[in-house]
Formats: sequence, structure tokens, C-alpha cells
Amino acid sequence: MSIIDLRAALEPNKISQGSVFINDIPIIRTGKRSDFMIGNFVYKDQQVEFRIWEPNIFKAVTDNGPGVYDAEVIGNSFNDKVYLTVRSIAPSLSDNIKKSDFLMSIPPIILEANWQRVRERLSELGVSDKCWSLIDDVINDPELDGRFQTEGAAIRYHDNIIGGLMHHTTKMLRILSSLLENNPELLASSDLLCFSIVVHDIGKVFEYDNLEVAPYWYSSHRVRGIEFLTKYAERVVENYGEEFYRQVQSVIAGHHGEYGDRPTTVAAAIVHYIDTMESQVTRLIQELQTSEDGRIYDRDWGFLHGLRLGDK
Repeated sequence: MSIIDLRAALEPNKISQGSVFINDIPIIRTGKRSDFMIGNFVYKDQQVEFRIWEPNIFKAVTDNGPGVYDAEVIGNSFNDKVYLTVRSIAPSLSDNIKKSDFLMSIPPIILEANWQRVRERLSELGVSDKCWSLIDDVINDPELDGRFQTEGAAIRYHDNIIGGLMHHTTKMLRILSSLLENNPELLASSDLLCFSIVVHDIGKVFEYDNLEVAPYWYSSHRVRGIEFLTKYAERVVENYGEEFYRQVQSVIAGHHGEYGDRPTTVAAAIVHYIDTMESQVTRLIQELQTSEDGRIYDRDWGFLHGLRLGDK
């Protein structure tokens, strides 16, 4: 069964059959005759409202929650509001269609090109081949199953797309390159800062699973990242000494700043500031892109007026 093109399916009275994805728990409301369900189907940059009028049909969604479903829908409208009426829906039986097929993603060729560019720049600034060799082995470790390159950096808030983890890390490395240029005193610690940034969120591969929480999410990506890195402890200590290894651990543990374990090293504080700048700027942009009135709400400062976005 193919994925339904949501925009095309909105054509009035058009019947479409295929796979759909529900990203958030729908709302159940009370109608004149019985309860009905309102939710959203998501596909890439498409988000379309759906309604299910019969409880015996939406029971499959209440029983199973967000996920991939096989459905039959028909385009509908009321008072100029267009939506899809769901005529039947059940959890998908297809092994070939997964949640990741419905989500926005960064093309691997773009991820790799951006990675190579920042790698070249940091190498020019003094990050050693020894460091890059270690990084290559860590992010391509078979235990990660290639998911450093495919997992998101978050489920919500920032870079919550396929490839978001690598994208977020790459952007942090770009900021690091500027800091090294502006603060040559840090060049002596370029390997430490570069490696620490690459592994600071490596545990998200275990905390998340295709932008959903993994079974043991509650142990946090900081704990899981430190745990994962133990397999490289001997190699790191042989190449850089124990202090380097312990500094990396401090970065993983403390990069959330006041929202986690407080930073206990300067390296952890620097990575925390880089992480905060990158993630929060990305969050502001993402929220502004979906704003309907050109402003966004910030929990600390209230409403913020927007600015023009674009490539130029």
C-alpha cells in the first residue's frame, strides 16, 4: 500500500486509500449524536486535519496511539475548512513503510558535504588526523547501526528531523571553528573540544528511536553516551591521557548546563554555550517558519516579533 498524498486527497469527495501517519494523540470531542475524533495526518511538509465521526472507527487510534495506519479517506469541507473524513483506519501491516518515511529529512548527500566542509576547516585550525580517525570509528561503530547519521537531535524543539543529530553536531562544529579563530588560546585544546562536540549527544541514538522515545529513554542520552564511550576508553587514554578522557565525560554529563548536571570543566561550559546557541537559534527559526502571524511565543520573554527568513 502506498502513502497517501495528503494535499491531493483533500479534493472534495475524492476517495483515497493508503498509508497515513499520526504524529500526536488526536482530540476526542462530544458531538450532537456521539463523540468524534479530530487529529492531523503528517507527511513530510504536509499536515492535514482529519476527522473520524464514528467511535467504532476511531477506536483503533485510541487503542494504538500515534503511528502508521492504513486508511480510506475522503476529501471534505465545512465553512471553507477543508479536512479528510476517515472512513476506515487500522494499524499498518506493511513492513516496508515506517515512521521515518513520513518525516522531513536532510538528504544524506547534504549531510556528508556539510560534514566534510567543517572537517576540512577544523583540520586547517589544528584538529589532528588522530582525532578524526577516532571520530570516524566512534560514529560508525556497528553498535550505532548508522543512526548517528539518521536519528534526530530531538523529538520536538530543534532538528527533530531524520538526520537532525548529525546536522546539529555539524552546526556546532562550525561554531567551534569560529571560536577557535576568535580565541587562538583554545587551539591547544582543539582535539578535545572537537571530539567532545561530536560525542556530546551520541547517546541520543539510544534515547530515541526514529524520533520516538526508546524503551530505556529515562536513563538519558548523557548517561548512555558515557556508557557507550567506555569501549573507547583505553584507546583515548593511550592517545591523549586519562585527563582528556575524563574531560570528555564531563562534557557529556554537563553540556545541558542548568537543565542537567552543572558543568564542572571549562570544556563542558564551552560546549554547553555552543549547544545552547545552536539549538535555540534553530528552535526560533523552526517556530517562526510555522507561525501564522509572524511572531512566536517564548516561555521566558512572551511574544517575539519575527524577522524575514530566506536564503538571501
